[in-house]
Amino acid sequence: MLLENLDKIWYEIKRGSEKAFYILYTSLFPLLVNCVRQIVKDLHLAEDIVQEVFIKLWCERESVNITGSVQAYMYKTAHHASINKLQHLSTAKNKVNRTVSEEEWQFIRDTYQVDDFVTGNIERDETDRLIRQVIAGLPEKCREVFMLSRYEYLTNEEIAQRMNISVNTVRAHIYHAIEVIRGKIDVRK
Repeated sequence: MLLENLDKIWYEIKRGSEKAFYILYTSLFPLLVNCVRQIVKDLHLAEDIVQEVFIKLWCERESVNITGSVQAYMYKTAHHASINKLQHLSTAKNKVNRTVSEEEWQFIRDTYQVDDFVTGNIERDETDRLIRQVIAGLPEKCREVFMLSRYEYLTNEEIAQRMNISVNTVRAHIYHAIEVIRGKIDVRK
């Protein structure tokens, strides 16, 4: 469907049409990922951000009021989500860095020849361990959907077909998992 017609399907999306939402998703996802990737400089992070924007739109569709074009709204929302994610990541990194004084950090770097690559790997491994721990605590169906999406790289449609559930249910499980993970990681920092 042409991008000009997306405004016409917004009414159907608000009424809960998964087909209309799928049209919007497939029409705008690659464009939004391209836009977000220019901001965050990471393809996977860009895809995650755009996925979250679409999940949030679907979950809050009844209360979302789009006065201009749907495409402009989605670009604006994705842009803001990108900036917020970068600020969050910057704040999280600064929290880690603030636990050690500059003098102590310099001593550690000089003594142990630590470089940014090593510390980045340590931070990534710790975050990955924490995420896997949180995932293990998710409800069974939610955990299974999230694992299929993030670790087996299945599409929402493939997951829905494999688990015999609707695509909307898949999206809801992924959104719930992301919110739980985000909440647990933010609490521990």
